[in-house]
This record gives sequence, structure tokens and C-alpha cells, in this order.
Amino acid sequence: MKKLFITLGSGVFLLLSSSPVLAYVMQSSNYRMQFDSVNSGGNLSTSTNYRFEDTVGEIASGSSTSSSFNLYGGYQQMSAVSTTISLSVSGDVTLSPSIGGISGGTADGSENILVSTNNSAGYSLQVAADNFPALTSGANSFLNYTPSVSGVPDFDWSVANTSSAFGFSAYGSDVVSDFLNDGAQCNVSDQLTSGKCWKGFSVSDFIISSSLSANSPANTTTTVSLRATVGSSHSQPSGSYSAHITVTAYTN
Repeated sequence: MKKLFITLGSGVFLLLSSSPVLAYVMQSSNYRMQFDSVNSGGNLSTSTNYRFEDTVGEIASGSSTSSSFNLYGGYQQMSAVSTTISLSVSGDVTLSPSIGGISGGTADGSENILVSTNNSAGYSLQVAADNFPALTSGANSFLNYTPSVSGVPDFDWSVANTSSAFGFSAYGSDVVSDFLNDGAQCNVSDQLTSGKCWKGFSVSDFIISSSLSANSPANTTTTVSLRATVGSSHSQPSGSYSAHITVTAYTN
């Protein structure tokens, strides 16, 4: 769960998360061991035609099933069936500079979202707002950013002087086609440009990044840029505005 907050006048914007990460037994700055076993030996052999891995000395290894459970005992059994995925964020986000409720302005911030999976079919990363509009303070709110063409992000951020809006863009090697562009329009061609292709959050899940292959043990980073604007001719009531955004990663 990610929670986002913005305060007019101080420009504070927070993003909190709890990340679904499967268990692991040990880690260092360079590796993570998902599981291990106690045995007396083993071997890994490969050629151009095969890959053979064995272990010696494990007790009660093998697979067992019933109508209620599947039990995979031993290192080799776990290696064959274990699929892992991790989702990581750096923490709270602060949008700056502060926005004047009468004079207007724009506040920006960003969050790096890291996903890693050993699933051979890859992963998908999605976002959704808990509420509509997403950014509120009591009865007051920013409009959700609305692109000029329905369903297609705007290449450039554009908010009328008489309005306010809150939205996002995504950047990374795995972003979906909505955030790719040809230098002038989004959802066309294959160019990737940071700070372009803007849209608003929805209460429905929206996939921002996806891959069709494993990337473990490395991580793939998707950067979500966040922006709130108050037009120079728009009077936005002052207050502490907050948006709750849920970010989910799952295996394909």
C-alpha cells in the first residue's frame, strides 16, 4: 500500500509502502538466498545439450500430495517449484516547491519502484488510487489529470490557468506502450523520455510496467513522476492534501 500526501504551502508529499516479498533465508549486499538445505554433497554439470544438478544426503526429500496440500521436500524439489517476486520502494516522497493556493504553481516528486522475479514469464506492475479524485483535503480536491485524447497520455503536462490537477508519468525499460512516444505523441513508436506522457490516477488498476522474462537476481526500476499544479487564475483552498495509491507487482 502506498500513501501519498501533499500540503499546500509546505509542499510535503509522502509515499508509503508495504512490499509483498516472499521469504528468504539469508542475504548480503550482493546476493539473496531464497532457500537452502543441509546435505553431504552435490554437483552441477552442464553441456551444450543438458544441465544436470543433484544433491546427496538429504532426508525425506521428494514430493507428496493430497486433496488438501502439496509438499515439496528437499532442495531439488523447492528449486523446481519455487517462484519468487519482490517489490521495493525507497519510502516517502516530497513534492516541491510549495504551491500557493491563490498564486498557483507546480510541485513535483518521484519514486523509484524496484521489481525482481525469477518467474520465466516475467511480471506486471500496476497502480490504482484508493479514492476519486485521488488528491483531497477534506471536501476539497485537485482534479485527476485528464489527457486531451481519452485513453492516451499527454506528451506534455498541460493544466488550464483556471483549474488544478494531479497526475503521473512512468519511466523505465519495462514501461508499457502508453508511456512510449515518437517525440511528440504518446502511445506511439518506441522512444522513452523521462518526464513525458502524463495521465491521471484511477481507482481501477492500471499496468505501468510489464516484462515477459525473469530478471532475478537483478531488479528492474520503474520511476513514477508525480505532479500537482494549481493554475494562476484558480483559487485552490489551502490545506493538507493527500492521495492513497496502491502499487502491486505480480508474476505473469
